[in-house]
Amino acid sequence: MPLKEVNKTFVLLSFGLLACMLAAPTKGIAQSDQQVWLEYMHNYSFANVYNMENAVSYSTLLNSPRWHSLGYSLTLERAISQNFDVMSQLVLSYTNQIGNYNTFEIRPVVGTRIHFTPNRRIQTRLYLRLEQRNLENLDTKEWTQQWRPRVRVEAIIPLNQDSYFKDNLWYAITDIEFLYDAKDLEERYANRFRFRLGLGYRPTYTWRFELMYMNQESRDGIDETFSSTDNILRVRVKYFLKKSKTVQTHESDN
Repeated sequence: MPLKEVNKTFVLLSFGLLACMLAAPTKGIAQSDQQVWLEYMHNYSFANVYNMENAVSYSTLLNSPRWHSLGYSLTLERAISQNFDVMSQLVLSYTNQIGNYNTFEIRPVVGTRIHFTPNRRIQTRLYLRLEQRNLENLDTKEWTQQWRPRVRVEAIIPLNQDSYFKDNLWYAITDIEFLYDAKDLEERYANRFRFRLGLGYRPTYTWRFELMYMNQESRDGIDETFSSTDNILRVRVKYFLKKSKTVQTHESDN
């Protein structure tokens, strides 16, 4: 695909993502919220089959009442074969939920990613995770615990190259994810369903830049009768410290 056409595609998709955020229908949901998530992921591949990722994130609600969240995660992935990865993860998150109500979360995670088309142009994958969410109310010092399975079907589509693993690459991202809460924690926006669509650019192996729109349908664990749909703009920067030709696990994802 010529560079001019790629730039045109980028501009059109960028405007499309913003339009989705502003005009996405609420589908009968009580409230529609606009959020921004900023994420940086630092990756290091070693021993041919391992990838370690340190990630930091900031997210906030653009409309009122606003909340803010800071997160850090450490993820270790191992490629079992071209078709299977296994992973373990530790997530730490602080959130100013509303007013003076603040929470701190410790979330260990285990999971696997199944690659259906590892050697083909379009990458299709199934991502399975099980989380143990430990949430502390920082005002009352009370802890609650919850197990949450997550299931995601995802695809990465190269736009101007014949492989996702080539440089100077523009690519599209799309996926759907279901999150099943065993019980509700006292927090805002206990997630239930997500849909993502985005555009990424890989100038070299070292860097990835991604802009994504995510629609998230949620239920409020503080008020059981309240539900919402969230329109989220996610901006991601990924850095890969060392290249390993045989590593099959290329990046983790939240």
